[in-house]
Amino acid sequence: MNRPGRRLLVAAALVAAGPLLLAAAPAAAQLKAPPVYNSGLPEKMSGDEIKATWFDGAPMIAVAPDGKQYRMVFSPDGKATRTPVEGKKPKTVSGFWRVIAEGYCSRWTGNNREKCFNVRKSADGSETVVRFGGQIAATWKRR
Repeated sequence: MNRPGRRLLVAAALVAAGPLLLAAAPAAAQLKAPPVYNSGLPEKMSGDEIKATWFDGAPMIAVAPDGKQYRMVFSPDGKATRTPVEGKKPKTVSGFWRVIAEGYCSRWTGNNREKCFNVRKSADGSETVVRFGGQIAATWKRR
């Protein structure tokens, strides 16, 4: 298609789509801006706070976003275990942890990739673990 023909085709498409674009404008104007990154979340615990509060060898319950529960133990020596609470034959997985300035990192047997997290305090006594990048990984509770 020659250049003048192409311009005519584009102009016709814009004329035809104009009413649709105008109809969508009010809906687009009602869209809210995305929240500021991590806005409204409680303050992060430091690595030392996490170590003192949670990594003392006492068991805790971790609840994943899908509702699955795990009994977890983070020992002071840098070792960890994770066992599903439910199931006929729950399999315990072992791993390692270390603290960093704004959280902790862990690596579990069978997965050589280390993942790092930050932990945020909550008013009800649970701690919400937020993976770096903002994805919620689990909520921790002590029984």
